[in-house]
Amino acid sequence: MPPLSAQHVARFYDSYRDTEVTFNSQVIIASGLLTSEVHLKVANLHIPCVLYACSMKGARVIAEIGTPAAGALAGSGSSALLRLSFQTDPHEPAASFFVTARVESLTEYHPQKPHVQFVTLDFTQKPSDILIGILGSLLEISSNALRRKDERIVLTPESMKRIGLPSKESCVAIGGSARRCILRDLSFGGAKILMSTLGTPQAEKKVLLKLNKCELKDDTVLDGAIVRVEDVEGRNDLVALSIKFSTEPPISYKQKINSFFSYQVDAE
Repeated sequence: MPPLSAQHVARFYDSYRDTEVTFNSQVIIASGLLTSEVHLKVANLHIPCVLYACSMKGARVIAEIGTPAAGALAGSGSSALLRLSFQTDPHEPAASFFVTARVESLTEYHPQKPHVQFVTLDFTQKPSDILIGILGSLLEISSNALRRKDERIVLTPESMKRIGLPSKESCVAIGGSARRCILRDLSFGGAKILMSTLGTPQAEKKVLLKLNKCELKDDTVLDGAIVRVEDVEGRNDLVALSIKFSTEPPISYKQKINSFFSYQVDAE
């Protein structure tokens, strides 16, 4: 994630400071959280834990609390440090930091595992700008995905640079057959593509859209259906297909789309 301006960080904090992000597998990957590096520091104890959810005001972690830790954490108001580490750029060192907190409560995680506890933490000071940026970016994605679901991004060299798309060349699977295509526009909720008129598919046909060329692997695959088939002015050899996504796109795709809208806000 590129460095954020002070104005951007302030906007995120003002807009989202009380909103919690649940760290499921997609969010862990999207945020770059290094799960093995998360722990609580209480007195001289370092307790490995799982980050279950986090906001800019507090966090909930799952930890195995032994007898020494139970004593240190007993009672509301115990002081603690939550250590977090994020690898937001594979070419840069991980960003690691502590957040000062107090223990609000301990709650049993599972009756058969009495030593495993939900630990609810209230941050006692504003967290690192890194954490604000990561959480704010994730929450902005969710907000924009709802508010701007159908706003199309016409793919130009500038917009492609903003969303990190190297080429318009793409691939669509229709009826189990992979076809080359050209991306014309993208949105949170769908896409428009150009492809050969040979064997033109019908509306309502299910498709799988890939953001990379057919021969390239390990890229975002989007599940959808054709909602409209249109002629392309001046091109008898091409047809335009409008695709509506039928399942929620992965966060990795929504990050690309949101980066365009986020840039627009910063430029205003």
